[in-house]
Amino acid sequence: MGSTGDGSIRDGEKAAAVASAIALGLALLKGVIGILSGSLALVSDALHSLTDLVSSLASWFAIRLAHKKPDKRFPYGYYKAENLATLVIAAFIIYAAVELLLRGAEALHTIVILKIPIYAMGTAALSVLVSYLISAYLARAGKKQNSPSLLAASSERRVDALSSAAVFLAILLTYYKVPYADAAISILVSLLVLRVGLIILKDAVFALMDVSPSRELEESVRKLIAKVRGVEKVSELRLRKSGAVVFGEVVIKVESSIDVYRAHAIADEIEGKIKREFKEIGFFTVHVEPFKRTKQLLVVPVGEGSLDSKVTNNFARASYFVFAEVKKNKLVKTWVKENKFKQKEVRAGLSVSHWLLEKRVTAIVTKQIGEISFHTLRDHLVEVYEVNGDTAREVINNFISGKVKPLEKPTMEKE
Repeated sequence: MGSTGDGSIRDGEKAAAVASAIALGLALLKGVIGILSGSLALVSDALHSLTDLVSSLASWFAIRLAHKKPDKRFPYGYYKAENLATLVIAAFIIYAAVELLLRGAEALHTIVILKIPIYAMGTAALSVLVSYLISAYLARAGKKQNSPSLLAASSERRVDALSSAAVFLAILLTYYKVPYADAAISILVSLLVLRVGLIILKDAVFALMDVSPSRELEESVRKLIAKVRGVEKVSELRLRKSGAVVFGEVVIKVESSIDVYRAHAIADEIEGKIKREFKEIGFFTVHVEPFKRTKQLLVVPVGEGSLDSKVTNNFARASYFVFAEVKKNKLVKTWVKENKFKQKEVRAGLSVSHWLLEKRVTAIVTKQIGEISFHTLRDHLVEVYEVNGDTAREVINNFISGKVKPLEKPTMEKE
């Protein structure tokens, strides 16, 4: 479900592993050159790259753990492992930011003399390029897998590229003996890193608290469910993000006369449509409750075009149909429509049924009805009742009074 396939897992693990290896290499290179050159900014940047390594390792571990199959102890799976890893990533980003800030403040009181400036600048420039490329790589992998930890690691790597660019500028200015350049840029980098860390921390905490993914997604899901035929009301829709997967549940109300098999079919239809339409939703539960209609659109087949016309013997071959809108057991209005399919040689009943479905009919009272019409109407949740009365007026009054019985099966084979 969602993005939990074996191929996706392997792709995510590969992305995290590649990023981890490169982060380790950059951290070692910047640390060694920073110490040899005497550049505080480059040493601080090396510390920042070490946080990248922790981020990548956390992402790798979280992806492996998050895609373990649910078990008795964790029946909902391990998806929140990614959110926990994102929280760890945020903590290390914030730690790196504070460390850079403190070191920069201390450096304001010292004069920096670089020993191997060309190597220091070259290392910073290489770090900018590599960090940018890895950030783009992780962003593509994170979007493809819908992985918050990979996306968080991508953000961290993007910040690393910015900090390395600032470090390059600091080294260049220090080389030309511009005072406080190394310290000032270290402070600026720390503030940028701190901002990203706080944003990622907020997202991770919200996800662990089961925050809704978005109002837009909720509204789109609600609209899709409401369009499913048989759903009278949608209530208590809840969505929550757990790692890369969205969990959801909803309560729908269906006509109380619908049997349990049909209600189950409606629930299955909703789940299938949601998972096809919204790939990020991996698990969705539908709870069905009975709903008593307060508004009905009733149809009675008659031989003449008036309310006092007698009910015809054959549903599909009736000359006219009397429509009656009933609301809260009271007749609101009636109108008559001619049956344009009366003379159709074959499948007249099917044509009439589809036409009535387009009119949003909810109930039909008839003397005779064939198999095709009966099952077509019932499959679309239209109730078919047995006639009680001679005229359309009498039948409608008896329907409102509850004096009509539902037909359990067709009364004839063909129409």
